[in-house]
Amino acid sequence: MLCRTSIFPFDLKHPVMLSRHFVSIAMLLCLLTTAAYGEIKPDFLMQSDPPLRLPAFEKIYVRDFKSIWVQALQRPEVDLQRLTAETIARAHKYGIPNLVETVPDLERILLEPSSHPTARYAAARALIELNSRDSADKLVKASQDFGADLRQLVEPVMAEWNVAAARQVWLKRLEAKNTRPRDLILAYRGLGKVREATALQPLLAVVMDLIRSPDLRLEAAEAVGQLVESGLEENSDKLRHETRTSPIINRRCAIHFLARHDSEVARRQLLELATDAEPSNAAAALLRLNEIDSNLVLPLAELAMKNADVHVRMQGAIAYIKLPTPARIVPVAQLLDDQHPTLRRHVCTELVRLAESPELGDAVRSSVMDVFNTDRWQGQEQCALLFGALQFKPAAARLVEVLESTRPEVMVSSSWALRRIAVPSTIPPIIDKIKRQTVARRKAFTFELDHQVAHLFEACRQMNVRDAIPQMVEYIPKDMLMGDYSRSAAIWALGWLYEGNPDKALAEQLIGRITDPTTMPPESWMVRQYCAISLARMRAVEHAPTMRGYLAEGTPASLYGMALRWAMKELTDEDFPPPKISGLAEGAWFLEPLFPTDYRP
Repeated sequence: MLCRTSIFPFDLKHPVMLSRHFVSIAMLLCLLTTAAYGEIKPDFLMQSDPPLRLPAFEKIYVRDFKSIWVQALQRPEVDLQRLTAETIARAHKYGIPNLVETVPDLERILLEPSSHPTARYAAARALIELNSRDSADKLVKASQDFGADLRQLVEPVMAEWNVAAARQVWLKRLEAKNTRPRDLILAYRGLGKVREATALQPLLAVVMDLIRSPDLRLEAAEAVGQLVESGLEENSDKLRHETRTSPIINRRCAIHFLARHDSEVARRQLLELATDAEPSNAAAALLRLNEIDSNLVLPLAELAMKNADVHVRMQGAIAYIKLPTPARIVPVAQLLDDQHPTLRRHVCTELVRLAESPELGDAVRSSVMDVFNTDRWQGQEQCALLFGALQFKPAAARLVEVLESTRPEVMVSSSWALRRIAVPSTIPPIIDKIKRQTVARRKAFTFELDHQVAHLFEACRQMNVRDAIPQMVEYIPKDMLMGDYSRSAAIWALGWLYEGNPDKALAEQLIGRITDPTTMPPESWMVRQYCAISLARMRAVEHAPTMRGYLAEGTPASLYGMALRWAMKELTDEDFPPPKISGLAEGAWFLEPLFPTDYRP
């Protein structure tokens, strides 16, 4: 049975919620897009020192999957057809080659009137996954002949592929009577996507019909906005002032109309809509104004950044960030403790960038410090990340204070920042914190605690803190409560602190971790990796034969294996070939050949 999912999982009787839903999706995508670039995340220095790189894997397939799957598609059993088609779609993503040769059989299942709906749906999905654009007309025909579920799958892809046959179907659908709303919405979206200009007037009529359902009007308005770049100002103005029915929906449609408009009239209308009492409308109008020219948003930006809606706040921040001045930095910095994580992370990233400007650097640092001195964990986390990224040493005292936070995000960010700034005055509190956390973790282990102590050990290495050696040594014995990251960082730091000066007892402990892979539980691969690295840095040459033995046994392609090779090069100047590259596992498939063949694509 195919699973049907409503396009609109909300109550269409509530136009306010409907409007908010539409704009929230669009604005959330915008937020995620802007925040994805350059987000500051605590890293571990040990993971890049020394730089270890795994060799590239080559995909080698020794079995001819395609032949057996073609045979399965030609069988009459419904489940065999369906499962094979689903397998082909998945296998194509996986990289198994030559699956395009299954297209004729998939097309036959797609168009055969006697095919079961589930098999037909799976065949259509496989053709789409194979990017079989030559099958586009057949997919369009099947979607019209065999049900709504197939149309929901096929038609959005036909819009992406810009298929002429689909355009004609959508245009005819606009003229038909008693068409299901879900099919109309597919037509609206498709015509908007391909920017079919001949659809303008029919779509415009839908939007201007105040008694049509809100979902259809909003979808049609969005399509209209994609079709033309001018000429809709009069219609937009009429909708802005229409209050007889659904005024919020009307104003949202007006904003859609102006999605590609850039005239003075359009700008004035958007400026009025940017102060709409409905946050979703205000956010959408501000977004369009920022796209046109952020100077238009400046008069509204500071008030927008105080709005209860995160999408409105984001647009206000974007305007000030695009056109920064020292005075504008202050309200932007206040958003570092915003309740919405995407917004505060975006602001943090942008402020780090702006701090590089000689004209703005002082304003950024002073404004961020004001936020850092507050007691909200959100601001503390982002300010610690920002000051760590900037390596701003005057923040050291405050970083030590927030190191005591019990909030996981602040625990990690503050310890990472202390490693980044490496101020000697922080050494005593860092060692004290390590001691206290070593006691605490034996009562309750958390990953945040593990990461915090690891960052603090790295900080001790950065500042060459030999007073921390007793605490580091305490993390060498196998004890799961001590955490892989903390143990690895301690061992890595010891290698640097004893660089070129091996300590026999310490070296014995480290080689003991490498030679302990079989006891239960087995020693961590990460810990073994950093033991090898530190033994090499200490110049513990006497343990080279033991490590060579593990390489001789065929260490797999792993960071541990690469660490052993690096260590042997440092200790003996021997070059060991990279790990043997074997073919990738071919996966577990619904149907596969029993024996390997000599097949090579």
